[in-house]
Amino acid sequence: MQTTTDRTTTVELSEKQKGKTVGAVTNAAKILRFLRNTQKPATVTQITRGVEINPSTCFNILHTLIQEDFVQVDPVSKTYQLSLGLVGLARGALEHSPELHILKPHIDSLARKYNMMAAIWRKISDDRSMLVFTAESDASIRIHARAGSRSPLLLGATGRVFVAYSGMDHAALKERFQQLRLTRPLSFETYLEQVEEVRRVGWSIDEGYVTPGTITIAAPVYELSGEVNFSCSAILFNGQYDAKKVEAIAEDLRLAGRALIESATHVPVIRSSKLKPKPKAASKSVSLLS
Repeated sequence: MQTTTDRTTTVELSEKQKGKTVGAVTNAAKILRFLRNTQKPATVTQITRGVEINPSTCFNILHTLIQEDFVQVDPVSKTYQLSLGLVGLARGALEHSPELHILKPHIDSLARKYNMMAAIWRKISDDRSMLVFTAESDASIRIHARAGSRSPLLLGATGRVFVAYSGMDHAALKERFQQLRLTRPLSFETYLEQVEEVRRVGWSIDEGYVTPGTITIAAPVYELSGEVNFSCSAILFNGQYDAKKVEAIAEDLRLAGRALIESATHVPVIRSSKLKPKPKAASKSVSLLS
């Protein structure tokens, strides 16, 4: 077991031994992100303009990524897109994630306990989150969502959780909120109140604003650093449970969100008794992405 002193020493050494950023690796990452965000094949010219690198450099990196099965090319249209070779890397990352290793048993248990779908979302950028794990019940008619699906960071119950601890300023938050595609009206002022409620009670609810006929509940996963990069969520059919049961599910999700902290038994003291981080600033299935 690694002690607090060991961890401190490791951090200090890593700070001293930092090397230079490798430009080719950085550019390769930019190209992969560009192809992910465009969600359609792109030409070398489009990629070059999008990532702002030299055309010759871009072409050479693309050639290398093709050899590694991270990118594929259409020789007729001369366009490039992500290859399925990346799927293996993604699965490996999920399988070896210490956070998911700790959280999965809690999510599996909740799915069985309440006969519902439970899930884990991860914040992957300043404007996106990703569904990284799902657990389904044995119900003959149940909700299904695909791991790997991405969502705008603000969207759904999980979005309210991430926003509550993001430190995003009011203007940026309002601009992003106005870009959301909701299925029924929701004012920005009401959304802000719901975000504030997350900080007060430790969980959030979305009542069909993303997918009609469903209710999504989410709670933050607290980390020792005070950051919130994961959320635990439950997705239910509207009317499946009464208000009392919904609150019980929310409370269990909130408790599951403490799993990372409670697993760190080698940490001698946790200052906050509530374990709530402060914001940085101030078989049939129904397919669902929320």
